[in-house]
Amino acid sequence: MRNLLLVYIVLIWTSISAQAQYSLQGDGVDMGSNCYMLTPAETNQTASIWYEELIDLNEAFELQFTMNFGDLNNEPGEIPGADGMMFVLQNESSTALGNAGNGLGYGNLTPSLGIEFDTFQNKGIGDMFGDHIAIHKNGNVNHNNSNSLAGPVLANEEDQEIEDGLNHAITIRWEPSTFQLDVYFDCEYRLGTTIDLINEIFGGESDVWWGFTASTGSLYNAQSVCLYENVSPSADVNICPGNSTQLIAGGDINSSFTWFPTVYLDDANIFNPIATPPSTQVYTVIYTDFCGYIQVNSIAVIVEPIELELYSNSTALTCEVSEITFAAITNYPNTDITWTASEGGDYDQIDGFNATTTTSGVYIANVASEDGECSAEDSLEITIDTLSYSASSGVAGILNCYTPTFSLGGSSDNSSAQFSWETDDGTFFGNSNTSSPTITSGGTYTLTVTNPSSACVNSSTITIEEDFTYPEISLGYPNGIISCETPIVQIVGTEIEPWGYDNIIEWSWSEGGGLTEPWSLDPTTQLPGEYTLTITFNENGCSTSSEATTIELDEFAFIDISSITFPNVITPNGDGVNEMLQPFFTETSIIGINPMQVLDRYDITVHNRWGQLVHQSNGVPLSWDGRSNGDLLHSGAYMIDIYYTSTCGDTQTGSYKGVLEIIAD
Repeated sequence: MRNLLLVYIVLIWTSISAQAQYSLQGDGVDMGSNCYMLTPAETNQTASIWYEELIDLNEAFELQFTMNFGDLNNEPGEIPGADGMMFVLQNESSTALGNAGNGLGYGNLTPSLGIEFDTFQNKGIGDMFGDHIAIHKNGNVNHNNSNSLAGPVLANEEDQEIEDGLNHAITIRWEPSTFQLDVYFDCEYRLGTTIDLINEIFGGESDVWWGFTASTGSLYNAQSVCLYENVSPSADVNICPGNSTQLIAGGDINSSFTWFPTVYLDDANIFNPIATPPSTQVYTVIYTDFCGYIQVNSIAVIVEPIELELYSNSTALTCEVSEITFAAITNYPNTDITWTASEGGDYDQIDGFNATTTTSGVYIANVASEDGECSAEDSLEITIDTLSYSASSGVAGILNCYTPTFSLGGSSDNSSAQFSWETDDGTFFGNSNTSSPTITSGGTYTLTVTNPSSACVNSSTITIEEDFTYPEISLGYPNGIISCETPIVQIVGTEIEPWGYDNIIEWSWSEGGGLTEPWSLDPTTQLPGEYTLTITFNENGCSTSSEATTIELDEFAFIDISSITFPNVITPNGDGVNEMLQPFFTETSIIGINPMQVLDRYDITVHNRWGQLVHQSNGVPLSWDGRSNGDLLHSGAYMIDIYYTSTCGDTQTGSYKGVLEIIAD
């Protein structure tokens, strides 16, 4: 059978007491045979009648009933009839009663939904001419405002009057999965609306009363509804093994009913047989509905033990889980559930098959079948776990050029602790979700230690300093060049910034160079070359190297005079070639240097062929021009004796004796 709650309300009510199921209010009268006169043909009457058991709007339903709107319809010699009736869903109470007159006994019932069957035109509220149907909310039947949800439409497309003294079959269907509400009049679809009844009308509440209201004003009519005994036909039903259930078919209770298969039924030809199948069985029933149509419906009797599983979002209250949410799941629909607790447990809220708590204890859910013949129970123990583990961020360190990275030393008092580091001003290298992550910059680092079972945390903070200050070198300069006069040169004027560091001094030089005090900022040297200074701050290991400074050597200093050679001919004839006695170096590397610029003393004596002294120098290194006392000597052979000395560096001496040919003519 369709998973619907089928409720049929028609003419005859036999074995069930109306007083036990319906609450009649106002001017209504019990007519017997399960019919109710809501308003007699009198002025200013108001009545309501409510089914005393709440229905759940989460479940689909189909309601069938008959309405009689009286027989006053402005025929010749008659007054017009008024005002009509309402089918109503409301959650105020089972004794609710609305306003009279054009409110149809529904006025001011809020929150509510009403389906209007109106037999009088009130132009001021948008009524159409002709008896009509409309859907409203919140106790207001004005078609011109936002409380009007659908309609109006004629109740009967072929006849504007429904005040004909006849019983009219009404069907109302609700499908919560699509939010669709539909209305049928005399088995014809008339109108519908799509609306979320639970949330848009009843503020999230799903349980409501259903029933009818009616009223008259200065005009009137005898208006009534009638009910059948099979008000709640069976949907699919679960029973425990060995139990029975009563099947109830809908439709005209005075029609014939045929059930099949007939096995395990006490009577297959009544509307409400008792079924006792040993296993799951689907029963089909054939009957006649209120409009005279043959209907075939099926009801599944599911035979199985009742089961219950109790679930929760956690089994412990922790630092992360402050509230436990329970959900009870059963294989039996329409069962009642009972919640209990022990060992200090206490519920904060119970909502049907769901409950919540913030307290430890044992929580028990029990469900029972509708007939109470079988039940099931499940329980969960909720504990409290707010244990946190210690957090130590370790010993602080410093980052510098010696140790450009640092491993933080996080620790806890439990081996299952989870570690996580964070920083706003530092830098991690790689994974920070470890006890000892690597960092590459100073800053403030916070360790969070989490107990994974309770999600409780402790934290510890550490500040790591850094010093990556590099030396700034302002390199000095040589105070001269290496020469005979200044054989030792010093590099002076070097400055190092910033102040306050202990400088490690390291000089380097090109091949052939060297310093006598390489640990000094002002070293000295006797060797030419390219000199570079490297400064390392002892405190942080940061180093800077300067550009090179050059120490030069006087090209005439420290020359080996052993290769000095003298010519044996001079031609002082004024032609500018070979005019003087000029010694020269034969060593290739110094061949271009004039020996007279290297020697410190140069003594020369010249004798003619007769042994007479014709020239003698005074020791000054000067070339001889072949003159004696200012006069150019005659061409011929002369004997020369030369002695020379260099005192640059080690003292060097040399001499030469030989014949010099002077060609003067």
